[in-house]
Amino acid sequence: MAKHASKSKTSATATVLDQKKAQFVPKTIEENLNSKQKVYQKNKGANKKVGLADKAKTKEKKTIKVEKNNQGLHRSIVGLIKQIKSRFAQKLEVIKDNLRSKIYKSAQKSQKPLKSNVQDEFIFLSYKYRKSPLKEIFEEIVRLIIGLKYISNIRHSKESILKLKIFSTLALMFLMVFTINKMPTTYQKAYAVILNGSVVGYVKDKMEAQKLFGSLKEEVSLKHGTDEFVFQNKPKLKEIPPGQYKSTSLDSLKNTIIEKGVVLVKKYALFVNSKAYLIFDNPDVPKNILNKLKTIYYKNDAKYARFLEKVEIKPVYVKPDIKVATEDQALNKIMFGKDEIVEYTIKEGDTLWDLARKYNISVDDIFASNPGLTEKIMPGQKIKLSQMTPLVNVVLEKEVEFVDTLPKEVKTIKSDKYYTTQTIVKQEGKDGKAKIKAKIVYLNGLEYDRQVISQQVLEKPVERIVVIGTKKPPRYFATGRFSFPTWGVLTSRFGYRGREFHEGIDIAVPWGSNVYAADGGVVEFVGWLGGYGKLIIINHQNGYKTYYGHLSRFLVSPGQKVAKGQLIAKSGSTGRSTGPHLHFEVRKNGVPQNPLAYLH
Repeated sequence: MAKHASKSKTSATATVLDQKKAQFVPKTIEENLNSKQKVYQKNKGANKKVGLADKAKTKEKKTIKVEKNNQGLHRSIVGLIKQIKSRFAQKLEVIKDNLRSKIYKSAQKSQKPLKSNVQDEFIFLSYKYRKSPLKEIFEEIVRLIIGLKYISNIRHSKESILKLKIFSTLALMFLMVFTINKMPTTYQKAYAVILNGSVVGYVKDKMEAQKLFGSLKEEVSLKHGTDEFVFQNKPKLKEIPPGQYKSTSLDSLKNTIIEKGVVLVKKYALFVNSKAYLIFDNPDVPKNILNKLKTIYYKNDAKYARFLEKVEIKPVYVKPDIKVATEDQALNKIMFGKDEIVEYTIKEGDTLWDLARKYNISVDDIFASNPGLTEKIMPGQKIKLSQMTPLVNVVLEKEVEFVDTLPKEVKTIKSDKYYTTQTIVKQEGKDGKAKIKAKIVYLNGLEYDRQVISQQVLEKPVERIVVIGTKKPPRYFATGRFSFPTWGVLTSRFGYRGREFHEGIDIAVPWGSNVYAADGGVVEFVGWLGGYGKLIIINHQNGYKTYYGHLSRFLVSPGQKVAKGQLIAKSGSTGRSTGPHLHFEVRKNGVPQNPLAYLH
């Protein structure tokens, strides 16, 4: 009986042991469980036939109860493992489908056909190899940990085998982790660096890309002394499929981006009517120049001035080697013109009139650009030739009150008692006075326009009465109206030229051109007179005299009567002259007048 009981106990224990061991071999769990149940049923029948003692029966019942509990635990573990495998398999299929889709799209873009399903599976397994083994190892460790809880009744020999299996699994896990870390970068996620539509290199991941761009910023900032810059051709990152990554030196890639990307640094430009003219390092320089420009023209009223053009200071990104304007250069450009000033060296035979014609400017512009210049120029002398066209015009509008003259009205009376050349003042008349309130518009410091707002008369004007003759005068009488003495180019006007006062006008003509009397009269002087050179003076016997200077030949004599338009001389360049021309003056009672006010 004892022998049978011992045998039964050993069989039951072996059954439990086999079931516990079976949980580490998932493929034969169900087979082992069924075989152990059959053995147990056979032993149970045998024990009943021999008639075990009550004590043996009690032990068998406890063994059976423990066995049933172990069986339920095994079923739960097996079900849990099946669920984990099922979910992992579903997830794996989704990942495989996504990867196949990416590979298919990549093949379509590159127009390369896929070779076979075998290649597809190989690429997938290579790309996802870092994830699948880890999940399998994790599943095995879970099974081992759960199994350790139930090895208290296992013999030492079996426990050693179990421990060996655990350590082997852990060793395999570390080996897999090491292998994954040492996997070629070809199978890792990487990026291509795109510059101007072309691939210039590759980076392993976004961290390496950040390192690249950080070193780019540091080097460019150090080289150009500013952190404010951009690339004209901005580099971009593009994710690439597995297998396209190629190892690229970061230094080489950085140099390529700096060279081909074209670095643009931040500067500030002066825009006039939306067009950039001058470049500065910082915005304070053009601001100071514009404020200084207002002060030059209007001093204390500068704060009320404005610019006629649309003037803006805006940031721009330009090449680092662009020329930056200094304050003096910019001020000259703004004040004196959009065009560059030409410096000219006087040559033998040059005259100011010839230069004026050649450069399409007036002689007055030449004098304005060269303070202190006179008509007498020498070979080797340097002068500036430029037409004054300011880049920026400064406007000031100002309301003022002042007392102004109200001009007297002139009343004319015709009479046949007098010649047409005679004018008799019957009543002189008198100007009036008025208090004026007006808005004056100044342009670059000079009055440009005046608008009267209100006017209060202080003194009324008295009209001037003039009698004009209607009787035709003799041929040699003065008409009172002057005609041009010759035909040419007006090269110098009446008034100040630098420090000198020009008492007439200059008309440039070829040497030996005809000179005519501007009005009828008597020749008063024929000869050489200082800077005039050869000169003729005609007295028109009505308070007016006309002067004809720098002549080359006389055709009249003193005391001779001449008619208006009569040929009197030939032009030349005698006296103080820089070229052939006619100097013409109109004097009233000995005082020089502006001839242009009398010529018709």
